[in-house]
Parts: sequence; structure tokens; C-alpha cells
Amino acid sequence: MRAVLSWVLLGMMVIPLGWFTPAAFAQELNFFDLHNLTEREDGYFSMVNRDDNALVLRTARILHVGTEFIDRDNRRFRVTAIEGDIAWAEQLEKEGPEAAPAGGTLAEASELPVQGDQQQDMDEKDKEKKDKKDNPKVGIYHSHGAESYVPSDGTDSIDQGGGIIDVGGTLAESLEKKGIETEHETETHVPHDAGAYQRSRRTAEKLLTEKDADLLLDVHRDAVPAENYEEEVNGEEVTQIMLVVGAENQNFEANMQLARDLKEIADQKYPGLIKGILAAPGSYNQDLSSHAILIEVGAHENSKEEAQKAVELFADTVDEYLSGEAAPVREERSSRTAGSTALMVVVAVLAAVFVYLLIAAGSWAELKRKTAAFFRREFADLRQRVGQRRDDDDNR
Repeated sequence: MRAVLSWVLLGMMVIPLGWFTPAAFAQELNFFDLHNLTEREDGYFSMVNRDDNALVLRTARILHVGTEFIDRDNRRFRVTAIEGDIAWAEQLEKEGPEAAPAGGTLAEASELPVQGDQQQDMDEKDKEKKDKKDNPKVGIYHSHGAESYVPSDGTDSIDQGGGIIDVGGTLAESLEKKGIETEHETETHVPHDAGAYQRSRRTAEKLLTEKDADLLLDVHRDAVPAENYEEEVNGEEVTQIMLVVGAENQNFEANMQLARDLKEIADQKYPGLIKGILAAPGSYNQDLSSHAILIEVGAHENSKEEAQKAVELFADTVDEYLSGEAAPVREERSSRTAGSTALMVVVAVLAAVFVYLLIAAGSWAELKRKTAAFFRREFADLRQRVGQRRDDDDNR
């Protein structure tokens, strides 16, 4: 019996700790990536509204029951069934600011308290943090760097570096012109297989640790017919951009808010530029940062030039986001999330202590006896100390 309880105790102590270990998240939450379940290579899915059979979305991203999509008009859909290439979806409530989970702009999330007269006495570490807040850095990379645009590149994939690298370069240049320091990694991470996200993970980590990036953008293109991403914005032909958030990692809520904020800014400045937000199965290495997002810039049948025009507009959106002009942090929601996490830890620890005491006692009856004796003894000592204090007070 004691041996069994020992194993139970070990499991209860190790599993909760594993929930909060980055390595555990990386191993568990990259399940879809490791099994090549992030994208289709044999076509694409059509998400269709069950109510009116209207097309909601076409994408080569793998869709599952429960996958959600917020369209350009902020209508929210959830997949309820998959039949071949059709992902049947139901419409949920329309998105709005009140529906947004915890998150916020990068400038707000990293803002330091004002120290008044003590500002000049800040140490070097504090100065570095302040500089990082005032001058956030963007890291751009490509998990599928061979992706190309057929009309411009002549093929949909180039192992040495596809047209998507050029699109990422245009985005980086546009951000630099706005005074935003940007690191663009051009590693292709080929082949386009189940290990691509594991290989690009090293690049993402490099951008975060060595290059000190604050915002991570993994730039891709979709694989659907061109008309699904064609759009005219401000009188100019561009491709739409779809924001993809990994739904299977601990940073989902924060990165979902990042996507909402970017879309809100773009909707005001460049209506139609953002196709929508897809909360897709998988991690997409977004477990590494609470300010990381994947963007699909057009599809393989769109022209690269139109994709480059799109990211020039998107750079303007990112610039405004980083300046702190997006929606404010939802502090109340954030505190509720933090409180829930803390409660889970407390419950797990209390359960582990209980099992330990049960093992030490040897039986449930013995545990009850020792517990009762403990409280009788402690309360007796307490009553004795209180009585002694009263006697001392009376003697005074």
C-alpha cells in the first residue's frame, strides 16, 4: 500500500511542476508540429457556415473540430465537424473589445514605473529595460523559408530561399524605415516537413535571446487559389494577411490579444488588409514568447509584389502597435488568469502534502488519530498560553 501511495505522491508532485516548465510545454505542445499536422499538402480546407452554407475561409492550415476563426468583420466561427475537405462551422458571438482575453501592447506590457527624482540613480540593468521598452525590437523569421509565389517566382517552392524571404525582407525594411530595429533571419529550415518548426525553433530562440527581439513574426504564405487572398486596399491591389495564433500553448491568450490588437489597428487604417485570425491547433513556437505570431501573406498563386505591398501596410500597423496606441492591457482579466494559475499550484501542493502524511501514518485511521491528537495538543498549548497571559495582566 505504501509503495502505491509513494508513486501517487511522486506523480502529484512532478506533474504540476511539469505544467510550468518550458521544456515540458515545448515537448507536449508541439505534438501537431512533430506529426506534420499543421498544413495540408494535398489541397486545402473550406470552412463553411452551417447556417447558410456560406464560405467563411479557405486555408491549407489543418483544421480540427474546435478550431476557431475570426473573420474580417469580426464574426467568430468554430468548426463543429470535418467532412472531407469541408470544415463545417457554427457562428458564435461577434467579437468585440469586451471579449478580448488578457494581453496588451508590447510597450504597455514592458512599461517601467516612473521613479521621479530617483530616475538618475537607475542602475545599468534598469536602463537597459527602459531602452528596450522605448525601442522595442522585432524579430522576423520563416519556418517554411522555401515557400514561393508562382506568378513571380515561377514555382511554389525554392529550397535555396523562396519568395517568402523577399516578403520578409520587405517587411523588415519597412519597419527599419520607421525607426524600428529589426532582425531578419533568412534561414529556410528546409525541407518543408514535420521537423520544420523544430528547426525554426532554434532560430526563434536565437532572435529572443541573442538578438533581444521583443516581437516575433513568423512569415508564411498560404496555399489556396489566389482569389481567396486578393484585396484592394486604399486603391491598391494587395494580398490579404491572415494572423495565425497557436492554440496549444500557455501564451495563447496573450498572443490572441496581440492578434486582436493588430487587427483592430489595421481595420481602422487599412480596412480589408487583415483576412482574419485563425486559432489553429499546435504551438508554432509561440510558447517561447507572449508576443509572437505567425502571418500568412497571400497564397502561392498570388504575386509576390502584391504580398510585398501588403507587408508595407502591415509594417505601419506594427509601428502603431509598438508605439503603445493599441487597446489597453486588460488588467482585471490578467489578474484573474494569474489567480487561477496560483490556485492550481496551491491545490496541487496541498494534495501532495496530504498524500505524504497518509503514507507516513500508514493508514487512514492512524492519520485521523494523529491529526486529532495534533490539534488537541496545539489548542491545549494555545489555551495555556492565553490563560497565562491573562494571569500576568491581572498581576499587573
